[in-house]
Order: sequence, then structure tokens, then C-alpha cells
Amino acid sequence: MTNTGSGLEGHTAAADAFVTRAVEAHRAVARSQAALTAVFAEAHHWARELAESLPGASSRTGDLELRDLAAQLGAALHLSDRTLQGQLDAAASLAHLFPATLAAWSAGEVSRAHVAAIVEAGAPVVDDAAREWFETRALALAVDVTAAQLRPAARALAEHAHPESLHDRHERVRSGRRVVVNDLDDGMARILADLPAVLAYGIRDRLTAIAHEVDAAERVADGHGDDGGMAGTDETDQIDDDGENRSGEAGRRTMDQLRADVFADLLLGGAPTAHNTAHGTGHADAGGDLGRITAQVQVTVPVLTVLGASREPCLLAGYGPIPLSQALELAGAASGWDRVMTSPVDGSVLAVDRYRPSEQLRRFLRARDEHCRFVGCRQPVHRCDADHTVDHAHGGGTSEDNLATLCRRHHVLKHRSQWRVEQLGRGRLRWQSPAGRSYVDRPAPTVRFVADADPPPGLQD
Repeated sequence: MTNTGSGLEGHTAAADAFVTRAVEAHRAVARSQAALTAVFAEAHHWARELAESLPGASSRTGDLELRDLAAQLGAALHLSDRTLQGQLDAAASLAHLFPATLAAWSAGEVSRAHVAAIVEAGAPVVDDAAREWFETRALALAVDVTAAQLRPAARALAEHAHPESLHDRHERVRSGRRVVVNDLDDGMARILADLPAVLAYGIRDRLTAIAHEVDAAERVADGHGDDGGMAGTDETDQIDDDGENRSGEAGRRTMDQLRADVFADLLLGGAPTAHNTAHGTGHADAGGDLGRITAQVQVTVPVLTVLGASREPCLLAGYGPIPLSQALELAGAASGWDRVMTSPVDGSVLAVDRYRPSEQLRRFLRARDEHCRFVGCRQPVHRCDADHTVDHAHGGGTSEDNLATLCRRHHVLKHRSQWRVEQLGRGRLRWQSPAGRSYVDRPAPTVRFVADADPPPGLQD
């Protein structure tokens, strides 16, 4: 590619050209994946019709034609015929249950990950009209958010459409909680735990918090200096919560590795030392007084749900609906709780207060934003900064219409690059890339909200 520009303008144009090509390629990949899925769905339908049309179909073993077709396709595509038959079944289910989703995928409007989020959340909705209601609203969100952002919102939408209460479903499946160890190669094994979501997210948050402290202490011990605050959030951004080590230093552990080491220390020794398995490079005092670190989870409990006057689900930030009983248990054990007033039209946060007001504005931002507000970022709000959209030094006010939560990575990006952001009201942010592309990010409560005037079929008064 020839760069015909010069200076900053030329660099911006070149970067935007890559963005254009990547977007086109991404859509082409989505269209190709959807086309293959459509072929599989059609093939599945053909095999089923063939089996039913053959003489003596009622006495046939069932899916011989489908197995035969899967074997032919698998041989041609170099896949196991069992794997291929599973893909045929999944494609047929998608085409039958979520046709609009398959159409949007075929048009390149959503990705495979978006489709998986919609299917996973909507699968328990068995009523056709309710499923269509769910699919329409989930797709409307999917075109503007990442798959990770869509997943909890889709779960919340599906909860509105589900005929059985989350409490009853949770009580039924909770008896299946367990811990499983699966053998891996080369002396490794994977330990899996099926737990209530509030416990699982709390465990991961505590592991992450301790891992950040261990990383900060080891950086100081290794002579890299004190970052003066929360580990992993200074401008060098040594370790991200996604597990990537950005320092490039030999022997440094990623966040995934640190969490695993802390996990083993806590369960085996009861103390989060997290230094004995660092390939001999750890420090005996790296952990410090880490036992006092506790998990932070954010739960929204609608007051009308508590009173039995609404089906609006309780929400665990980053996951989606949880049973009311668990939400009330968490609220009862909390040292304090925030009252959040939302708009009855779109669910946007209007105000936050507390019996004993303290850091009211920060509480407002935590309730409204839940995570970093850069496009697609899911860094939890308690690991982020409250950033002035218009710098305070340039006259920007310290108010909810000029503040947004940003992780340190995107806070630095905003101030030290050509990215620009403006507030559109009700917590909506418009980000503009250096090349002028616009992306609107909406706060989580807004994308999950379902107005009382728009209930799912079968739940109207």
C-alpha cells in the first residue's frame, strides 16, 4: 500500500485504511461463516425429509441418512463425522429458532460470537412469540456492542421472556454445583467449579485484586519502582486483566498466571502468598498482608421486584440476572447500599443517593457505568478512574454530565492520542477515532432495560 500523505495526516489516513480493510474482511468472514451454517441447516433439513420419505421410514433406526451425510461432509472438510453431525444439528436449530439472527449474520452485521451469545441466552425461551420478542431486541443491541457486552444484556432480555422465575430455576439446578478435575497433557490438569454466579464472580474478583497487589510488590522488589497505586493501572500498563503481560520482561507473570498461583495458595495453604510457583523468581514478602483483600461485586436490586410488583430481574454486573434471594442476601451483608433512580423510559441512571451520603458522584458513576466506557472495554468500574470528558483545567465541570469511568489504559489513550470523546446526555458517549470514525457507547443499565410498556408476549396484564 502506498502512503500518499505526509506527517500526522498521512499516518491517520494510513491507519484508517487498515481499519477499512479490517472491517471489510471481518464482515466477509462473518458472511462466509453464516453461508456455511446455512448450507449445514439446509443439508440437515434435506436429510430429515429424505429419511421420512423412504419406504419403511417408521421402522428405520432414525438418523442413518443424517449420519451418512455427516460422514460425506466430514470426509470432504477433514472433520470428524461426529463433529460434523453436531454442527448440522446446531445449524438446523439456529435456522429454525433464530432465523433473524442467521439473516443478520449472513449480512455481516454480527459476528459468530454475537450469534453464540444470542443463542446461548435465548435457548431456554421455548415459546415462539416470546423467543421472537427476545431475538428482535437482542439483535438491535448486537449491532452496536461487543459480544462480551451483549451477553449479560441478552441474559437480562431472556429473563423477561422466560415463563418460569429465575428463583425456581436456580433452586432446581443449584444442587448440581461441583468441582471437577480434568487431566491435561504434560503434567497439567484443569480444575473446574460449577458455582452460583455471585460466588464465582466474587472469587475471580478477589483473585484479580490479590494478583495486582502481588505484581506491584514484585515490581518494587525487582527494582522497577513503585507505581504509587493500584498495580496494573499506571501508564506502563504492565499487566492487564485479560492476562496479557505488556512489559516484555523475562520471567514476569501474566495476570492469568498470577490468578492461578493465588488460587492454589489460597486453597492449599490458606494464605495468598502467590510466590512459590513463580519459577524461582518470586519474593517471600511479595504478598504482604493480602488476606484482608475481599471481593467486590455490584448487584442491582429493583425495589418493585423486592415488593413483588415487578418481574424486573436483579442483575450482577458483568453477568446478568441472579435470583432475588441471593441479591437480598448480598445487600443485607453490605456495609451500605445505594438507591439508584432510573428513567422509566429507557432505564438510564438519573440519580444516586444513600442514607449517609459519601462520595455521591462516584457512586453515581459506579451505578451508571459498571465498567470502562471506552468502546468494547469490560474493565470493572472499581479498577477505573473517574475522568473529566472536558478537562477540568479547561473549564470542564465535576458533574455526571462531564464524567465517565475509564480504565487507565483508555484514560491515557484519551489524553495522549487523537481519540476524542463527547457526552451526548444520559451517560451516552460518542468516541471519535483519529480518522473521524464515530462510535456511541451506552451505559449498561440502558442497554439492559425493558420498559413496562413493552412486555414479552404472554406476560401482558
